[in-house]
Amino acid sequence: MKKMVYGAAVALTLMATGCTGSFQLMQAIHRWHTNFENRWTDEICYLVACIIPIYASAYTVDTIFLNSVEFWIGENPLTIQTADATITRLDANTALVQSKASGAVYTLRRNADGTFAMSDAEGNAVTAEVKGSLLTMTAPDGSVRTALL
Repeated sequence: MKKMVYGAAVALTLMATGCTGSFQLMQAIHRWHTNFENRWTDEICYLVACIIPIYASAYTVDTIFLNSVEFWIGENPLTIQTADATITRLDANTALVQSKASGAVYTLRRNADGTFAMSDAEGNAVTAEVKGSLLTMTAPDGSVRTALL
């Protein structure tokens, strides 16, 4: 009986936090399997992640541990930094991308044909590639920056 009371108290404590959290572990797994060039590879990785309970395990860890900790201390213990730039959307087809490392600001524009054009503050063209939700920028000096869209 004591075990049942203790178990109920622990479950109530975890559920009473009211925390939905950021689910960073689940997001990391989703980003991993959606960043393949080939849609068939993406699908196979997704099925593997579902059949071998990778998604279920990540969801359980996120729900019970990481999101509860995030609620109580205000920060997720698993902080996954995949981007070193911030993106500010100006309108439906234009965004400003600011490098966290250098502070440089770039303008990203979506063309009518679905391609992207990027330029630095001086108007010099910068190579930009969008794959899934990941933006990869290559500056004229060869430095590479990534950001999540």
